[in-house]
Amino acid sequence: MFYTSYASSTGDRGPVQRFHFDVQNEIHTLLGRLSRHEGRLQRPTPSPGPDPSVLTCRSLLVLYSADYLTDRRCALEWSVFRERMERRQWLTGHHSDALIGVLWRTDALVLPQEVADTGQLLEDVEDGYQGPGVAGLQDDTGARQRYRALVRRVAERLTRAARIPLPAMTEQDGTAVKPCFGPDRERFVARHQPPPPPPVAELRLVLVLLAGTRDGMERLRESADCYAETAEEWRPFWPHSDEPAAGIAGWAARERGVDRLTVVTLDGVGQEELSEVADAAVVVVLVDPWMTGDSSFSVHWERLARSGARVSAVISVLPRQDRETRRASGRLREALARTPARDLGASHHEAGSPEALSLAMAAVLADAHTDAEEGEAPPHRADEPLLETAGERLARRQQERAGWLRRREPWPPLVTRAPRESWGGG
Repeated sequence: MFYTSYASSTGDRGPVQRFHFDVQNEIHTLLGRLSRHEGRLQRPTPSPGPDPSVLTCRSLLVLYSADYLTDRRCALEWSVFRERMERRQWLTGHHSDALIGVLWRTDALVLPQEVADTGQLLEDVEDGYQGPGVAGLQDDTGARQRYRALVRRVAERLTRAARIPLPAMTEQDGTAVKPCFGPDRERFVARHQPPPPPPVAELRLVLVLLAGTRDGMERLRESADCYAETAEEWRPFWPHSDEPAAGIAGWAARERGVDRLTVVTLDGVGQEELSEVADAAVVVVLVDPWMTGDSSFSVHWERLARSGARVSAVISVLPRQDRETRRASGRLREALARTPARDLGASHHEAGSPEALSLAMAAVLADAHTDAEEGEAPPHRADEPLLETAGERLARRQQERAGWLRRREPWPPLVTRAPRESWGGG
């Protein structure tokens, strides 16, 4: 009915026999004293292959110890029985619980996860036994009730598992099974450890602000209330929203998994410095179209183009609720078109509200992620059919962007001087 597998090198033949027969007597109490309910104990003499009982028994009782995990014979018996359990699962689709394990000696015992997850591991009664294992329970006169309770639990589990037979194996099949552990247990553990996750590259965003300050913008438009002392504090949607444009964009970037944000204004920043912070990062230019009326705008744009930064997108902010901007929107768009985003090889977006700016940032990051996965497209011959038309690509991109943004707590306002890290690795 069942087979008891243990490491004979522990020198515990006597205590093991006692435990085996205690379990056997408990099974007889449950099922009756019949030959088909008899268990078999591993023979003390060495054997080149698994015991014949392992090939046909209905359940296996394993006495785990440090010696068990380094014993070739024990490893073979354990592996053969697990192979039979897996064959039953392949044939029926049902998992088998016919392997019952107990901690025999806990000294220097560390069960590999694969071993611990195979079968049922019974440590002791419900409150748990933290001592030297079942062998220690036998020697502890004060633990007699615990020992008897464990014997009953083992007998019940073996009896329940034996109700459903496992596919038998021939001796030839048994010798063909490769041990899962044993003398080279370390290799087994390493082989069954989950592979380490691939290193995740840090996602960086460089946000380039082309916006003015209150002093400079008072010369260009009637109301300069949305401007402050620095470009980072530019609040284009004021008074309906008090959040700076950089704060809205930074919040959206954080929601999309950006690890580090760098805010850059081009005042006093050299080409080399911008090129350095923009290396291996997604670069987005956030532009106030009113800046096109400033004589420094073309200088800033040329500096950006010469910096070598790989600009992913240009987002122009034209607040729909600002009457002055709405009246001048045609003129502002035309002025911005004279320094078009395509000169930077970048896509162009327009945002008229805080929500539109957040969604534009999400779209830019989604496109950058998709482009990184797709890599550079292979060359296309004129006589070859397109794999994806422009319309199909647009529809796919729209689907990819859907669901990218979820509203959470806003990111704190950014009040740094440029260039400066606002969060991340410093």
